[in-house]
Amino acid sequence: MNTSILPRTIILLLVSISVGYFDISAQQKPDKLVEDMMETAVSQMNDGDYESANLTFRKILKLNKVLPDDLSYLFAETLYMVHQIHNSRNFLDKYIRLVGSNGRYYSQAMDLRHFLDDEYELILMCKLCDNKGYRLITCDTCEGKGKITNTCYSCRGVGITRCGTCTGEGVTTSFNAFGALQYQTCHNCEGKAKVICKQCEGKKVLSDSCPACNGTQKKPGKEICEHETTAFGVRHRMIGTFE
Repeated sequence: MNTSILPRTIILLLVSISVGYFDISAQQKPDKLVEDMMETAVSQMNDGDYESANLTFRKILKLNKVLPDDLSYLFAETLYMVHQIHNSRNFLDKYIRLVGSNGRYYSQAMDLRHFLDDEYELILMCKLCDNKGYRLITCDTCEGKGKITNTCYSCRGVGITRCGTCTGEGVTTSFNAFGALQYQTCHNCEGKAKVICKQCEGKKVLSDSCPACNGTQKKPGKEICEHETTAFGVRHRMIGTFE
């Protein structure tokens, strides 16, 4: 069933009954540990336990072993089901690059791409999350001010610095037409040897945009955003049951 042509509101209410089959033997034989863990992940997907499948796939990736191409699609769907849209797109693109249109899940991958595009539209319209779909929270680095204040590095918090024209002497020297050395009151500091710090303008501190939030006062948290435009609804299952 090609669900990509159905309206989103209908897709989110349907549960796919298409059946797929996961047969590791049809691919290059993977490492035994990888094979066992893949079977575990697939079983968890079949049970609808995508959170556990997500953890299992991540453990597989940490094994630093040769992995079957199908893992990229399976992990992409799992990530979609746990609302990790940005990561899901990355693994889906990787799957398509690896297998092209000859992949066993190519049709499902095209459907998943449509679903991900829909999700990205929500993310781009939403003002409550970042471009990866994570809920924005008040920046704890600047406490929501957008700026951070530090002691001025130039005057070290004093507000004044040594006059650069007279090097702190209060006077400048020059030679007259006869070659004789003459002294003059420094015109820059008026003989005070000190001037107001040019960096902080005498305020003793400098304010800069917060590096954590780039001055936006918000930064992404760890929670997936449900968006201000719509609720997530029901995730649609594309690959059916594995045997």
